[in-house]
Amino acid sequence: MEYSCARLWISIVSVLYLPQHGSSLINTNEIIEETCMLETFSPRCPSSQQIFITRSHFGHIQIGKCVKMDFGQFGCKSDVTDLMRRRCNGKTRCQVEVADEEIVRTQPCVEGLSSYLESAFVCIPEIISLEHCTNVLADRQWSYVMSTTIENSCLKQGQPIEVTTLSSMDIEVAAKIINGITSAINSVHVTVRDTQSNTTLIEIPKSPVHQTFQSSSIHILFEPSNTIVLFAFRALGCKDMVAPQFTWIERNRNTLTIGCVHNEYTWQVKCIGSKWIGFRGNCTRQTEIKPDVVNPPEVEQKPSPNQTIFTKGIQYALTIGITVLFCVVVITTGFVCLRKAEYKAKASKGIELQEMTGDYSNTWKATLMRPVTNDLNNPNASPPQQFYVLNQQTDTPIGTFRPRKNRAKTGTRSHEDVTLQRSTVRVTTVVASEK
Repeated sequence: MEYSCARLWISIVSVLYLPQHGSSLINTNEIIEETCMLETFSPRCPSSQQIFITRSHFGHIQIGKCVKMDFGQFGCKSDVTDLMRRRCNGKTRCQVEVADEEIVRTQPCVEGLSSYLESAFVCIPEIISLEHCTNVLADRQWSYVMSTTIENSCLKQGQPIEVTTLSSMDIEVAAKIINGITSAINSVHVTVRDTQSNTTLIEIPKSPVHQTFQSSSIHILFEPSNTIVLFAFRALGCKDMVAPQFTWIERNRNTLTIGCVHNEYTWQVKCIGSKWIGFRGNCTRQTEIKPDVVNPPEVEQKPSPNQTIFTKGIQYALTIGITVLFCVVVITTGFVCLRKAEYKAKASKGIELQEMTGDYSNTWKATLMRPVTNDLNNPNASPPQQFYVLNQQTDTPIGTFRPRKNRAKTGTRSHEDVTLQRSTVRVTTVVASEK
């Protein structure tokens, strides 16, 4: 079951991550421009590319932008390709005047005929310079080299160009004819030889062609011609994996077999793009043959003091719950205190208003502020009060009296008061009650 899942995973990743052949970036189109006398030839390329002049002629060539009539003198022209390459190759943009003295000096036509400059160029990626024809290193990024550079640096010396990479990786080669418009040849042949002396003949048409070689070193050889080919190469595959502890590794190109040292357990991974994809085993547990030993009865193990009883999830849940409960308590307490403050504010405001207006009829102070009177028709009048005189020793009433309505505020006493005081000499407690 594990191997089935691994194969399914490898298939999915292969579809998603395998390098596509169309992504070599050899998408060059040859552009031909006619530049008349007193004009300036101004080719331009994107910032990531550079100009390469495929062909440039100066003369009275054909009817077009600069020649409007046929005088029967067509075909006289001079080849100024090398001159234009020195001026523009390797640059993002350049400017060359047609009336340049060095160009006009090559005038091949009779005097009186109008001449113009016809130039063809392509925008190519940055090309590498060949200091040596051997051990040209290929890495995971595309590297570009022109066939004209190979001819001048290697083939004229009678040796091919050698492209190398790491011993565990493959080499992918792409090629395309870039002067397909100005060249009458539709295809060229290139011979590639690997480290096992296997020879492959590749036909390169005007459209890009790709070929992958399962070798860490290849030699490229072709016959010089007027056809210009743009070569691109890069390294494919995965680097060697370092064997983990207690394992051994055996590699067969893009397949890696890993096994355990102490048993027969093995598994395989495949190289997809630049990564090893597949099931990963574990050989860290070594099995050793030991004599049979009577195991003691199992004792329930108690958790160590440092061992946590709750998992992280439970701890997070408890923390969140306690925080929410604390927030609810704080909010409830604040709400209750706010309500109490509002009640106190309303009560104090009502009392202040009543004290300012003098209306105590609707408050608890009204009963205390009512005047003492026997007027039963007055709703605010208090009932008549009667005082009981008690004996201090036996707590029994020995007499009653009512205060008179209009007692003089002088120091004299009434006859009733005097008589009561004389007859109650030992009375000390007076209690008032309301009927």
